Amino acid sequence: TDKAKGEIEYNYARRNYMITGMPGLSVFAKDSSGAVFHTYSCYSRGLDILNTAYNLLDLVPKGRDEAGLPFPMTWVRLHDKYET
Repeated sequence: TDKAKGEIEYNYARRNYMITGMPGLSVFAKDSSGAVFHTYSCYSRGLDILNTAYNLLDLVPKGRDEAGLPFPMTWVRLHDKYET
């Protein structure tokens, strides 16, 4: 598999495999004959408009405060990966 090779297809490009869950959104439409069309895809930073918390953070003085992180969204975890 691509994952076993250490690379994946993500955001329309071959990339080094990083983590198991990477964000993405695709939209499809089906016409009256049953044909399905891929109408839209967005990955990573393009999805932030859907996150209401980001919209609010972008209004405050420190914003998302991600400047000191190794990469943006380093703090995001899968729901069962946060420390308790």
